[in-house]
Amino acid sequence: MSSLQISIVIFGVLAVLGVVAYNWWQEKKAQQRIKEQFPASEHDPLLNGLHAINPGSEPKEPVFAIEKGEASLSQEHDEDAPDALCEAVFDIQFVMPVLGSQLISHLQPLRMTGQKSIRYFAETSDGYHRARIQPLESYSSVQMAVLLANRSGPLRIEEWDRAVVYADNIAQAFDGTIDLPNKESVLNRAAELDELCASLEAQLSVKLQLEGTQPVKAILTIAQRLGYSEYGAGHVRLHENGKPLFLLLLGGELSSEVRSAGVEFLELLIDVPNSQIIDKPFTHLVQHAHELAKALNAEVIDEEGKPLKLDNAVIPLIDEQLAQVYQNLENEGFVAGSERAARLFS
Repeated sequence: MSSLQISIVIFGVLAVLGVVAYNWWQEKKAQQRIKEQFPASEHDPLLNGLHAINPGSEPKEPVFAIEKGEASLSQEHDEDAPDALCEAVFDIQFVMPVLGSQLISHLQPLRMTGQKSIRYFAETSDGYHRARIQPLESYSSVQMAVLLANRSGPLRIEEWDRAVVYADNIAQAFDGTIDLPNKESVLNRAAELDELCASLEAQLSVKLQLEGTQPVKAILTIAQRLGYSEYGAGHVRLHENGKPLFLLLLGGELSSEVRSAGVEFLELLIDVPNSQIIDKPFTHLVQHAHELAKALNAEVIDEEGKPLKLDNAVIPLIDEQLAQVYQNLENEGFVAGSERAARLFS
C-alpha cells in the first residue's frame, strides 16, 4: 500500500471517530437538559400525578398512547347501571387511566355477541359511574354487560365464548385485568330467565282483509294520514308519550321488510311486553282496525276468518286476559314498555 493510500485510510478513520465523538457530546448535552427540566423524583410528571410503579423496571410500551383526560364532566354518578337480573357483567380494570375517545373507538364494533346485545359502563379515574362514556373523560375501568336472554333464546356457549374474547381484546389493548363471572352460573341463569320470559310472552293481532292485492305505498300513505308513524323497522300507532301501542304489519311483515309491491291483507298487532299499558287494549285495537279498514275498504276478521264486529262479546274477555298478562309481567319485574322488557323481548 502506498503512503498516499495509508494517509487516506487514516484520514477516513479520524473523520468517523470525530463524528462519533460529536454525537456522544450532543447526547450528553441533551440528557443534561432533560435532567434540569425534569429532576429525578418518585413522582413522574408524565403520569398525571400518579405514583410511579416499579420505577427501576423497564417501561412497558402500551398499545394505545394514554393521553391526559379532563376531570369528570359531571360530579355525579349516572343512574343507569348493568341489570343484574338480565345481564352478566365482565369487569375490566386498567393499570392506567384510559381516555374516553380511545375506549369509544375500540368498543364500537363490540356491541353484539351472536344475537345478544352488549352494553358498556365505566368508572372515571376520579370514581364516578358512567352509563355513557364521554370522549374527554379518563376511565379506570369498564364494565361489559352481556344480555342473558331474548327472543332468540338464552345466552349460548358460543355467545359466551365470544364475549370472553371481546373482554380479553379490551384488556390486551389497554393493559387491563378481567374479572369474569362464573360461566356455568351465567349459562344456568340465562336458561332460567329464558324459561321465565317464555311464560310471559304474549302477542295478539287482528286481521284486515283487503279487496285483492293493494299497493304497499298507497296503504302506507293512508295509514300515515290516520296517525301511524315509522318506528324502528316498521310502522306503529304511538301513545301520546311516544311509546308503541301496536304494530302495523303488511302481509305479515314489517313495512321495511316487505319486498312485494302489493299485499292482500294487513294486521294490527299488540306486542304485549313492548307496548304501552292502557285500559282495554284489545278494544282499542279493534276500534283502530275498523277505522283503518274503512279507509282501505277492507274487512276486519278474526282468527277463523269471520267478521270481527265492534260489539263482539269476546273483546272485553280478551281485555281482561291482557290485563292479567300485563300484571304478570310487572310482578316479575318486566313492566311492559320498559327498557328492560325491550331488551329481553327483542
